Parts: sequence; structure tokens; C-alpha cells
Amino acid sequence: MELDVRRLRVLREVALCGTVTAAAESLGFTPSAVSQQLSALERESGVTLLERAGRRVRLTDAGQVLVRRTEPVLVALEEAQAALEESRDSIAGEMRLAAAGSIARALVIPVVARITAARPALRARVLECETGDSVRELLLGHLDVVVAHEYSGSESGQPPDGAVRVDLFTEDMCVAVPAGRHAAPVDLATLAGAVWAAEPPQSTCGRATRAGCRAAGFDPDIRYVSSDPGVLLSAVRCAGAVALLPRLAVAEPPPGVDVLPVAGAGIRRLVYATHRRGSAGRPGIALVLASLSAAAAELCLPSSRSAAGA
Repeated sequence: MELDVRRLRVLREVALCGTVTAAAESLGFTPSAVSQQLSALERESGVTLLERAGRRVRLTDAGQVLVRRTEPVLVALEEAQAALEESRDSIAGEMRLAAAGSIARALVIPVVARITAARPALRARVLECETGDSVRELLLGHLDVVVAHEYSGSESGQPPDGAVRVDLFTEDMCVAVPAGRHAAPVDLATLAGAVWAAEPPQSTCGRATRAGCRAAGFDPDIRYVSSDPGVLLSAVRCAGAVALLPRLAVAEPPPGVDVLPVAGAGIRRLVYATHRRGSAGRPGIALVLASLSAAAAELCLPSSRSAAGA
């Protein structure tokens, strides 16, 4: 029995995407082509790898075993690609990164701008993406580095199989309030009767805001919802709302808005970079990771948590 690596990659793609149609779109294939690749892989392996679950597909036990065993193969391919790139005289090609808004603005874009100015043969693209979506795109091979984040009190965002996490820095969540109305530090419980502006509940910041308020003993009266910190700060300035946001998002508040620390332990955001296992040897990715770590040290106190395994 000889397994085709390309078909193993298709199986892994289906496992990540959940449907043959989504996997086909991700791979640039037709659904029929994906199905043919999977049927051929089942013939090669001699076992059933997938079963239908409504509109989605589910890996059988044998399929799960094969996908787990596929990861080391894909890591070896990443390492082979890294070895080839190391043999070149210059850092070139395309680098694809993703980050959330305030992190992209304050950290990722300045770092990428400096790197590409010094390395004109390197073409970098920066996309704005929520953490969950971007890590999935990383594993699918559509991104090379993801700068993601999590909040204190949330479940630890351990990297999935095939990915490596490198912690960059932590920052405080601050309260944005109408100017002159509150003294620092602010006890969140005193804002129980306030009108709130917050990110959507499905975003990591939106969940952190709601969880922080509930920990303080109340459900926030959220009347302004946006993923854009500028919109939330406008609600604070114009409508007298209050908002809980990461420090980077409120680094330059508009007139009429005070940005104050939260009393007690407060809530913190941990920012980290993620890349595919085996890809750190690629010169472009190594340069990006080193540059992000150096720039992060200038922005905030470095995270005390150790980096994940290489």
C-alpha cells in the first residue's frame, strides 16, 4: 500500500473544512475532483475514511488516525521547503499574514513595512481576520503567520495539531468613558447602570467584555455594537456610553474620551503569533517572527508565558 501525499492533504482539508464543497473551494478543485481523490485514497488504504453526517462529512476512526499521521508528513514537507529557501541568497516570494484590527495597526503593519522596505524581493500581504478563522486558514496553507489573541479568564488558545504558538506580549483592557466623569482606577461594578458600547458577542473582545461585566455582578446594557474601536469610541464621545477595550485599541482616544485603568486584577489580552509546525526554518517566516517579537517588546511588557514548542 502506497499513499499519495496529495490525497492525504485533500483528506486533511476535508477534515478541517467539514464539507467536500468547502474543501474543494479551499483547494481550487471541483467537488467532484475532491470526491474522486478521496475515493482513490480509500482504495489505496483499503478502509472507509469518511461518512455522511447530514450535509457535512465526518471522519471514521480510520480517517482520524490517517489525518493524525498525515501531520508529521506535512511538517516534513514544510521543513523541506524551509531547507530549499535557506539555500537561496535572498529572502523572496510571498508572505501572507493575518491579525485583528488594533494589532494589525500597531504591530503587524509597521513590522511588515520595515521588512519589505529592506527586502524588496519579499512581497507581504496583511489581512484582517478573527482568531478562529485565521488559524484555520493557516492550517489550510492560505496564511503563513497569524498574530492572534486571547483574554484572561478564557480557555487557553493552545495551538491545534500542526501549528506552533509564540507568545509576544500582554496588555491591559481599559475603560473608555466620557471625559471628566470617572476617576482612575474604575471599578466595573460602578458602571452597572451605564449604557455600553461593545464588540459583537461572537468576537473574542465582545465575549471578554460581557464576561468581565458579569464577573463584576451585572449584565451590560449594550446599545452600540461594532467591531471597529473607532465606532465604539464615537458612542462614548457622542452618546455617553462606556466601553472596555484593549490598550492598543485606545492608544489615541478622541477628544472628550478618557481611557482609564480597571480596578483590581482587571482583564488582560495576550497577543501571540502562530505558524505551521516546521515552517519556522523558512527565512521569511523566521524574519517575521523575530521582528514581531522585537517590536512587541517595544510596545508593551513581554508576556511572561513561555513560547510553545518549535
